[in-house]
Amino acid sequence: MVVDRTRPAPVRLILATLIAGLCAVAVLASVSHSSREAFNPGYAKFSLIVWIHVALGAGYLIFAPFQFVAAIRSRAIGYHRWAGRTLAAIGTLIGTAALFMSVAIPVAGWPERIVVGSFSIFYLYSLAQGVRAIRAKRIESHREWMIRAFAIALAIATTRIIGTAVIALSNDPSLDDLKDVFNASITTALFLHLAVAEVWIRSTRQGVVEPARTI
Repeated sequence: MVVDRTRPAPVRLILATLIAGLCAVAVLASVSHSSREAFNPGYAKFSLIVWIHVALGAGYLIFAPFQFVAAIRSRAIGYHRWAGRTLAAIGTLIGTAALFMSVAIPVAGWPERIVVGSFSIFYLYSLAQGVRAIRAKRIESHREWMIRAFAIALAIATTRIIGTAVIALSNDPSLDDLKDVFNASITTALFLHLAVAEVWIRSTRQGVVEPARTI
């Protein structure tokens, strides 16, 4: 069944522009990681896991947005499928690395373990549900779960923006202050991104009846 998702062009243009900007921020943050000394001793100890998360995360955020472009899905379905499998594998790696980093070597203690750890698990769950759905040819469900996964991954960019703005307005923040800023920024960004994703999913859901079979 063909699903009509026609929405006002300005809305889609604004959303696409915001996503492109956030992806650029996230990629630049990943690149800048190489020029800074690790402020978390755990990052230096588990540098390979950190680099898997940072480098592959940048690649994920560069290519994942194209999976949501209707023209690519319709005109280059082979690329869409191949890229989807690759991105799902990459996403599993970066999600697992994020879970390890947030639980085993958190920057900001237990608040980070609880919030980032929980969202890392939900990110991995979303990826798994998305893959399961497309194998069962439940395209609408696949789309929704992949939107959730992408929104969570992209939250790191909003975290950077919020954190940088707060620090810029602070007067010589201490290390504890920086940890509090990080926790507040990433918590705000994660909940905000997931909320926006759910609003978009529900506003573009067409009530398509999909097959119940699974593989």
